[in-house]
Amino acid sequence: SPYVFIENNLATTIPDSISPFVDFPAYTRRGEIAPDFIHREALDKLTEKAVLFIEDHSKKENPFLLYFPLTGPHKPALPAERFIGKSGFGPYGDLVMQVDWTVGEILRAIEKNEIGENTIIFFTSDNGSYMYRIDSDLPDHIDDAAVQGYNPGNRQSNFVWRGTKADIYEGGHRVPFIVKWTGKIKPGTSNTNLLCLTDIFATLGELLDVRYAKESGEDSFSFFQSLISNTTFERPPVVHHSVNGTFSIRNGKWKMIFSEGSGGRQQPVGSPFHKPYQLYDMEKDPSETKNLIHEHAEILEQMTQILSEIRKEN
Repeated sequence: SPYVFIENNLATTIPDSISPFVDFPAYTRRGEIAPDFIHREALDKLTEKAVLFIEDHSKKENPFLLYFPLTGPHKPALPAERFIGKSGFGPYGDLVMQVDWTVGEILRAIEKNEIGENTIIFFTSDNGSYMYRIDSDLPDHIDDAAVQGYNPGNRQSNFVWRGTKADIYEGGHRVPFIVKWTGKIKPGTSNTNLLCLTDIFATLGELLDVRYAKESGEDSFSFFQSLISNTTFERPPVVHHSVNGTFSIRNGKWKMIFSEGSGGRQQPVGSPFHKPYQLYDMEKDPSETKNLIHEHAEILEQMTQILSEIRKEN
């Protein structure tokens, strides 16, 4: 809160009441709310604004950037009325369906205004799903909408990746990354290059031939050539961390976690820099099931040194 729409740095309407706390799947926090703000309608209203923006700017000579952070499938799991019950996977599944529809509306606006060949589209996420994997016969989100998780026999969030949003494991950090550029990127192609969302900055810089200060985007590396030719992108190590500040570093096939736990929601949580650390071979074990920390002392030393050097530099 406050639950308001903001346009040109100003709230469109002043809050005049209090929205109560509602538990999952709605999961809305208590706070001030404006009369024109309805949770179930928020994503539709933002989509309408985005489409109008595309239509307006497609008629102008100057290039445009539309940054459109979706409100779903993050909580609250409150899909628009027309999507309720449509997925068969509970309110969260219905909200994912609405997100698919929303992306479709953006793509249709680009096609309708005939700017596809001159527009590059990135579709991604800031973290993995918050839905747990329920490895038992206990009720899941399909049986009871109040349950934050799926039984793999019914559905599965985060694919085979371990953990959820907020964890240091892949389920918290590995996200979809889809790029569309008509006439430049061949449809249906894919590669396994290691990327970080910070790399979009340098990639667009190379695309637009923009010169920027050396100290800007120091953790951004352009994958533009890989994007248009589907070639290998040799990126420096990626450092990330969990909600409690547990660090991890990914270098080549190796991923090392500087904690004994998830650093987030999955048990055990652990604490930053508490041993034993974790080391995984992401090529052979993408689900992070076998900790190799006691089998590769040389990798432990190497990864520790790399992280130490990066922290000193920054």
